[in-house]
Amino acid sequence: MRSKLKLLETYSGEMASLYTVMFEVPGGATTKLDQFIGKYRDAYPEQLMDIVRRLKSLGTKTGCIENFFKLDEGLDPDDLVCALYDVPETNLRLYCIRLSDQIAILGDGGPKPKTIRAWQEDKDLEREVHEMMRVSKIIRTKIDNGDLRISDNGLRLEGDLWITRPLTY
Repeated sequence: MRSKLKLLETYSGEMASLYTVMFEVPGGATTKLDQFIGKYRDAYPEQLMDIVRRLKSLGTKTGCIENFFKLDEGLDPDDLVCALYDVPETNLRLYCIRLSDQIAILGDGGPKPKTIRAWQEDKDLEREVHEMMRVSKIIRTKIDNGDLRISDNGLRLEGDLWITRPLTY
């Protein structure tokens, strides 16, 4: 399956650029963020709308400053995996990769009941965090190799945006 980073113009603005992972599905393509919204639209409409409002605010008003994220959600200290902070008394959690104060990559997530302490206690959350850790490793390797870079103004990713390459014959 091919996948690549996609700029989310709807949420990006002068303060930050938000990306997600676009991937192939039978009959077309979708993104991790669209998958997240589709899964939880009916069960958590208010929480989802709050997340969407916060994403728009990140892009246009505040940037991706640390205060808005629960950092160190991944297992490696430098994997940059985090969660968009949830509002008290809510459960829906969106996992991200926070590359800088101006760039974040949005993934998928799910409800994290307040009765569990860690994402490792929920198989769906565990799968999503591990997927973001995998994507983060690929991105960090590409940046280290010079295949991917942050633009001079700090707002865009430039270079090879493929996470998994298409097959070439």
